[in-house]
Amino acid sequence: MDARPLTLREVFGQDQQLRVPLFQRPYVWSREKNWQPLWTDIQNVLTSFAHDDAVSPHFMGAVVLDQIRTPAGAMPARQVVDGQQRLTTLQVLLAAVRDSLGALGVADRYVRALGRLTANEDDMSDDPNAAFKVWPTLVDRAPFRLVMTAGDRDTVEEHTPRGAEQPTLVQVYRFFCDEVSAWARQLGSAEQLDEACDGLVRVLRDKLQLVVIDLGPGDNAQVIFESLNDRGTPLLACDLVKNLLFQLAEDRRLPAERLYSDYWKPFETQNWRSHIRQGRLNRPRLDAYLHQYLTMRMVKEVPVPLLFTTFRRFASSIDDLESLMADLARHGTIFQVISGIIRPSSREGLFLRRLDTIDTSVVTPVLLHLFGSYDEKTRWPALEALESWLLRRMVCRQTAKNYNRLLLDLLDELTKAHGAPGEVVTDFLLQQSADSAFWPRDDDIRAVFLSQPLYRQFTQTRLRAVLEGCDRALQTGYGERLTVNETLSIEHLLPQVWETHWPVLADDENGDIMERHRREALKHTLGNLTLVTKKLNPAMSNAGWEKKRADLLQHSALALNRLLATVWGPDQILQRSLELTDAFVTEWPRPPGGVATPSVEEMLGAAIHDDIAEERGTPGAGLRRRSVALHIIEAFRGLPVGTVLTVSEICAAQTSQYGAKEISPGAVAYRLNSDDVPGIRAIRGSSPLAAEKIGDEIAEVNS
Repeated sequence: MDARPLTLREVFGQDQQLRVPLFQRPYVWSREKNWQPLWTDIQNVLTSFAHDDAVSPHFMGAVVLDQIRTPAGAMPARQVVDGQQRLTTLQVLLAAVRDSLGALGVADRYVRALGRLTANEDDMSDDPNAAFKVWPTLVDRAPFRLVMTAGDRDTVEEHTPRGAEQPTLVQVYRFFCDEVSAWARQLGSAEQLDEACDGLVRVLRDKLQLVVIDLGPGDNAQVIFESLNDRGTPLLACDLVKNLLFQLAEDRRLPAERLYSDYWKPFETQNWRSHIRQGRLNRPRLDAYLHQYLTMRMVKEVPVPLLFTTFRRFASSIDDLESLMADLARHGTIFQVISGIIRPSSREGLFLRRLDTIDTSVVTPVLLHLFGSYDEKTRWPALEALESWLLRRMVCRQTAKNYNRLLLDLLDELTKAHGAPGEVVTDFLLQQSADSAFWPRDDDIRAVFLSQPLYRQFTQTRLRAVLEGCDRALQTGYGERLTVNETLSIEHLLPQVWETHWPVLADDENGDIMERHRREALKHTLGNLTLVTKKLNPAMSNAGWEKKRADLLQHSALALNRLLATVWGPDQILQRSLELTDAFVTEWPRPPGGVATPSVEEMLGAAIHDDIAEERGTPGAGLRRRSVALHIIEAFRGLPVGTVLTVSEICAAQTSQYGAKEISPGAVAYRLNSDDVPGIRAIRGSSPLAAEKIGDEIAEVNS
């Protein structure tokens, strides 16, 4: 290894080509971080040079070059191991200054001097690209050729497409042309301009210095490349993977350029380098894909910081490198489908949109396997089972913290099994009994829909997905299949603020209290929610039911809004919750069977609202005959206002609803924390949780 400080005249003055390997990343330097500071440095050196022509050269960083065997008579060449961004920028800078000085009409000697630093002269070479001092990677070659050979800015502009995103190398050229023009305008007479141009050319040739590290025959270019990155060179994991793959290809004497064109070139787009969010991470799409691909192929967790080192071990163990690259390219297209870059209009497209709503990327390795191994018809039962499992768990607000481990176990089952993927996925999910993995049953969904304030618990996006799924199931098939192409608003049928147009018509004070309690308890449940356009939503606002129902029937085409009762209150909300339960379990079915699991109601510590518990003629009759709220009220009966009881003491009470210690503490705690027990208030922060009697006891509560 030989390291020497060289001026730009020494680096570019001899006839040789510095070739950037086709597998290195494209040009990525930017104006703010790189071009502007470079021009500022040149201006500072130029100012110092004007006062002292013996000023020391300005250090521009280091480049690493490796040997390349070239045929006899061909242009001598070196491979750029590190420093391609710097070398490419300097060549474009020299070309921009060369062309700008030519346009200013200064002495030809300045243009010729810079021309010798930007073009090789070898009449015996048959290579049309041998004239270039630096030859960049494939994706940058066309714009580089343009700016280096055009000869003037007008020609560059003429051959640059309008409207589309301009190539970065064209932007570099324009920037330096603009800076030279602005610099020249500050000069006065022709003599001053000539003197200044003389100084600028001399500074560019002799006062800018690089440390050039030439590798010897025994030096490993790949190891040095990775070591430079470890010391802080801003390379992405995908850049290192790309370099590794094509270094392996060259070591194995494979046709690297063909492999690049056939398999890697599709990854060389801005879209693949744009950042996406996955969980708490924000990283380039290509890095995210390589991580998911490696997880899928190795069927094991891959720590993000170890992505490249893990991939290096994996790739080095593969004998058929071309098959690996072909597999990467094929699954890259699949990843674009999964991540939404390409979104099919089929039922699978709807599945993937719903997956976006759940916002979990840990299922991606499973999807890569399913999409890569089976046709659409064969894989659909597996996707349908996954969708049902994920959506049901989302609705029941079950944890996702162990999904990564569970889904890797599922992936392992899929890779080993010989049966249909739908059967493998369904059987695997049905066997899960832990809280972190079980597949909620229809009764669990019903309990949630009847009791839980989903409007408060879910994001609008998730709640909208549930309602849209219910609407899809409610469509009879006799009419056209409705596709919604806009984001609909979530509307409360019984308004959140209902007092103005929804009077309570009760026979006595107790009835008034309970009716108000029922409305407040049910207004955020699914049975009271629907979807409307953003224009219709404010038009209905808090209006009475007669107007609201008429507007919905007149303007809405959703099946969700067709079956609305002529009167609306708690009973109708409960009835609609049951109807939407049926729609939900139709859209997201769960096969019968599986291991015994606790109910979601028990795990949430929830109980179906007492207003559906006692009246046998109401929609809730038969689901549960006992009331948690009434049990709490009776536990305090006969005790003075201000009495405090713990949850354990409330559970130990014998009431008309539950025997002593028969009710679960979770159900009592949940109801107390809901603040919907008349006359009773939970004491926040108490441990164990306790409640205080704050009002006169209600002698009779009949519903």
